[in-house]
Amino acid sequence: MPYRLLAADKLAEFLSSIAHPRRIQIIEELQGGELDVGSLQRALGITHSNVSQHLAVLRTHRVVAERRE
Repeated sequence: MPYRLLAADKLAEFLSSIAHPRRIQIIEELQGGELDVGSLQRALGITHSNVSQHLAVLRTHRVVAERRE
């Protein structure tokens, strides 16, 4: 696969991972530093499970990383 096609595929994959308004909001909230799911839930006004689902997509595409404590 030519390099440019590979780069385009990777870019499309990345953009699709952040192409949801809630995921963009999550990324914006995390710019200030680490937040737990509960804090994100309160900031965004959505359910805990919805935050977790969006974070799972972002983790899968390595947009965010998790740290358990």
